[in-house]
Amino acid sequence: MKLVSYGQAGRERGAVLVGEHIYDLEHLLQKLAKSVVVSDTRAFLEIAQWRTLLDQLQPLTKSATAIDMNSVRLGSPIPLPRKLMIAGANTYTHLAEAKPLLGQIEPPKQPMVLAKGTNSICGPFDDLILPKQTKKLDYEVELGVVIGKVTDHISEREVKDHLAGFMTTNDVSARDVQLAEYESNSFFRVHYLGKSFNTFAPMGPAMVTVDEFEWGKPFGLVTKVNGEIRQNSDTNDLIYGVEALVSYISHHMTLYPGDVIQTGSPAGVAFFMNPQRFLQPGEVVTCEIAGLGSISNKVVSEK
Repeated sequence: MKLVSYGQAGRERGAVLVGEHIYDLEHLLQKLAKSVVVSDTRAFLEIAQWRTLLDQLQPLTKSATAIDMNSVRLGSPIPLPRKLMIAGANTYTHLAEAKPLLGQIEPPKQPMVLAKGTNSICGPFDDLILPKQTKKLDYEVELGVVIGKVTDHISEREVKDHLAGFMTTNDVSARDVQLAEYESNSFFRVHYLGKSFNTFAPMGPAMVTVDEFEWGKPFGLVTKVNGEIRQNSDTNDLIYGVEALVSYISHHMTLYPGDVIQTGSPAGVAFFMNPQRFLQPGEVVTCEIAGLGSISNKVVSEK
């Protein structure tokens, strides 16, 4: 099944998506006459029996009030996770495209894990704000992995049972800020700030539950800017796949329901193009993952 969020930014409500219509999560739960009723998707995933409840909710949509998905603003399927993690330098093609600019780069011996501020999360069709602090706005289509239950020190073979689902995400970066180009020493990089401006993590349009997919089958990834294909690959390109990433991170910190991990982006980012082609005001960047849908965000200058 598919979970979405809808409504005003910061006040999104959770919903179940069926076709082109959404059904309010809280209203469906009330029909079940359950003692636990929640209005947002992260709180729903925190209910231990959420998978069972979701199966029970699907038949109720046939008699519930439908909302046209195109008549409301969609937010990120998980509006405010506790953590938003990123796997950096995690595709073979991304390392290869960096060679002309950075020289030969060997794959990391262990996953390179970064993070973004959760304030960066926005809806799948919200404007992407170009901050005044950057002239190098870049995109990265990435598979978003959503944690489904408390995850701590698990093995790779246990990962599937700890996931809620997947969604399309865009790991936006201000490259000049991220790489601290104003510093003479390249050691002084500030990945977190360069990736955490508001709207730098569009997500959606829905979180599709794990059971909807054949486990291990690769996801196709595409990015377009104004319709021009910039990235075109699949998750077979990942150096560390979903199982390896989730297991690795769980041995360093506890993951909670709703936490999101962006798994890494393939070649085709603006920073490594020759010449570089960073996002400009008025351009539209679209990221699509097969089976998960597309997100499309117009670049607007910060007011």
